[in-house]
Amino acid sequence: MGIRKIEDDISLKEAMRKKAAELKLKEMKAKASVDNLTKNKLNEMAKRHGVLLALNPDLKEEVKYLQEKYNIPSSKILKEQITENHVLSKRFNRIDHDKLGMLAYQRVLMRKEEIGVGLLPLSEVYDLVNTGTLKEEIDIKDVLKAMENLEKRGVIQDVKQLDSGVVMIQFFPIEYTDDQIKIIELVREKGQGFIVLEEIIDGLDWNQDRALRALKTLEESGLAKFQENIIKGKRWFFPSA
Repeated sequence: MGIRKIEDDISLKEAMRKKAAELKLKEMKAKASVDNLTKNKLNEMAKRHGVLLALNPDLKEEVKYLQEKYNIPSSKILKEQITENHVLSKRFNRIDHDKLGMLAYQRVLMRKEEIGVGLLPLSEVYDLVNTGTLKEEIDIKDVLKAMENLEKRGVIQDVKQLDSGVVMIQFFPIEYTDDQIKIIELVREKGQGFIVLEEIIDGLDWNQDRALRALKTLEESGLAKFQENIIKGKRWFFPSA
């Protein structure tokens, strides 16, 4: 066996060890997220989104109490933690789209910065699940099918295509007005991730009051984040757009 062959084998083994370590770390982080699921977090999910994660057995009584308090149907209580391995069916060599949808749903729920938003572009949902063992095993069409399955089962609120062609996933029952949707579309068309008041007024032919009202409600929902500084002035950022 030549030296080059030995070096290649060593590099391959090292890469495999590194990959195994990365997967183990992801698994530990996922478990930690479940373990850190507090009563306050459960209450926030139940109150804002009408859904419960019953993944921690220590919070069984709290789940029961919140279900009765907020009249949450059993279909909105998630009792199984879905992992990437659940999505890949090795036996049939195919993707389980129901499991893929629930994996995305759980990851959205566990992302603190997204609580209160509930509206994400399909591309971002894809990025959420295109990780670990699913990397390069799924494509965006798989995620779209998974989201459509969730919508049919009543787990998520809506899968909608905007005039710009962008597919948006509304995970939670938060109502957005036509004005809010128009601003979201305009932000995506510009591709900057943010917008200024003048761009809305000029681009949508609105007056200032109408634009500010829509921006204010987007801020309150958590979809837009307002920033102001001396150099760049007032800007509204849309992390999910």
